[in-house]
Amino acid sequence: MSGHIPDLELSRFAHDPDSMEPDRAAEIERHTARCADCGTRLDFYMVTEDPCEAEDAKADELLRPYFESPARAARANLRRQREFQTGGVVRRLNARAHAIVASEPLAALTHADNAQGIADALPNELYPNHAVYELRGTAWKERANALLRLGRLSEALDSLERAERAYGRLRFPGHGLAAVELVRAAVYYRMGELERAAQHADLSAHAYAQLGQRHRGMKALYLQGEIKYEAARYEEAAQIFRQVIDYGEELNDAEWIAKGAYTLAHCELDCGKLGEAAVLFTKALTILREIGPVADRVSAESGLARVVLHGGNPTEAIRRLREVIAAFEQMGMVSDAAMASLDMADAFLVLKRPEQIEKIAAHAFRVLKKAGVLTGALTALAYLKEAAASRRVSPAVIDGVRRFLRRAEREPELLFIPQSDTFS
Repeated sequence: MSGHIPDLELSRFAHDPDSMEPDRAAEIERHTARCADCGTRLDFYMVTEDPCEAEDAKADELLRPYFESPARAARANLRRQREFQTGGVVRRLNARAHAIVASEPLAALTHADNAQGIADALPNELYPNHAVYELRGTAWKERANALLRLGRLSEALDSLERAERAYGRLRFPGHGLAAVELVRAAVYYRMGELERAAQHADLSAHAYAQLGQRHRGMKALYLQGEIKYEAARYEEAAQIFRQVIDYGEELNDAEWIAKGAYTLAHCELDCGKLGEAAVLFTKALTILREIGPVADRVSAESGLARVVLHGGNPTEAIRRLREVIAAFEQMGMVSDAAMASLDMADAFLVLKRPEQIEKIAAHAFRVLKKAGVLTGALTALAYLKEAAASRRVSPAVIDGVRRFLRRAEREPELLFIPQSDTFS
């Protein structure tokens, strides 16, 4: 399906899907699961009686200059401008935040913040069936999505609680609550609380199954695979990622094929299967370079650089990792940039260039500090810099710092103590 689905069809699908041709209904379900704009409008029509076409059209006109200029959007405080105080503006801001969160998380957060502020100021009875709470819930959920991407995990959990409360005011909150559970699972996964992450992913998968949303349920299955991977259950994770690839091939959906290939590649790499990993990373990159999202493409580039490093070519790995680090920093994904910096430190260690490791650690330190990261991660990077300067750096030192950074992102109060048992 190309383009967007007309409002009348979305409204009909929301209120009386049995009246539609089954093939068309299935087509709309697949499209709305992938398209942020149509998916957001469908969620709205699920809890409202009448489309708001005029309101949405006016919102498109008002927001076009801000969507075309990220710098202008970052400076704007739309919540203080009367003409922007409409549900249509909130819907469009929510959809925009959802569409760009993977590649522009900072911009997505700006849009979600504006959407949340406007939605909270709208009258509770503005729409039938308390549908304003769908706007509020979605704004808080998209805010959590952006915060998750930026590594601000405690703030993301707070936003999800607010989203859950808003969705709970609806007569039919299933779609919103399923999405909240999915994002919450992703946050706990990022925090390293794998058991809690698995529980919420299961809840989301079950909710989507009950709603007949196979495509969105696949997102929950995919996260379940990531959780198993993080728990070092590589074969179980690989089985799930193969299902993801099969699903993408069944629908001829390049995005799902790329996601499955990219994550399966990590399983193969950590099992020492460099050839299989290289093939899968290359397959994913061929797609991601064309369709994005940028964050996934850069992460896949980072994975392929690791394959090159383990394959015995540290110089080429360094070249690739420089580009990866710069891209992560440009997107504001400073924690990912720091982790890639440690991969580059591994490469320079192979080349016996500790002075370069010193520079890498100093640069990562400055980037994290500028971004407002004030955790033990700074101490760990300072320690790596000192170890490189005194020629005491080793694979164990780099790996210890790497493991601490992963923990520090989940536990901001964790103190760095440069002792071997710190990393056990």
